[in-house]
Amino acid sequence: MEQKYIKETFKTKQEWLKARAFGGSSASAILGVNPYMSKLELYRAIVMPNKHPLFKENESMFYGTKCEPLIRKIFAYDFPQYRVHTPKNNEMYRRTDKPFMTATLDGILTEKGTKRKGVLEIKTHDIRNRKDEENWAQHIPDNYYVQVLHYLLVMNDFEFALLTAKLRFFDFFSADGKKLLKTEIRYYYIDRNDEQVKKDLELLERKETEFWENNIQKKIMPTLKFKF
Repeated sequence: MEQKYIKETFKTKQEWLKARAFGGSSASAILGVNPYMSKLELYRAIVMPNKHPLFKENESMFYGTKCEPLIRKIFAYDFPQYRVHTPKNNEMYRRTDKPFMTATLDGILTEKGTKRKGVLEIKTHDIRNRKDEENWAQHIPDNYYVQVLHYLLVMNDFEFALLTAKLRFFDFFSADGKKLLKTEIRYYYIDRNDEQVKKDLELLERKETEFWENNIQKKIMPTLKFKF
């Protein structure tokens, strides 16, 4: 498959932030499955970045950033069949045919036997209520699944993705909900050649393209949908 992306490296985090367009979190917002950002908030952050900055680091993000290199090492020990490439700071990939689609990866995998390439995505998440528990019960939460699909759209010649999730389970029945009960690391494999994944990739690319062409470029604010 012909490669349709380039790598870009920036001197500072601010330059990297300014150069981003649609990333993984943007993709889930476009499909309406991002619990932290709406489609309207995404539109405002891209069209009016000075008034509506998108990037706001919190305690959970800080924890995830600190854990990421450690989880990457654990992954390499658990899966010796892969070579793990650690990306540099402020590194980003961009689709050449659709430059509004960008990806900042947690790692690149190369399967030693076949040379197949894949995306490594690392997540940390705190299970603090019943909804969190249900979201992680049997599959990847929708927003993280869409994020991984977006990376496969950008890295168009990569054949798979592996999502590594470090979960912290808290006692949400305790008075303050801060009692840590256990931690767990889970691995999820997404194969580009899976028929359902193929359909989901096609849908996501169409939705991202439509949002870019019909809303961002024309500066038409997306309409809100209310549920009663």
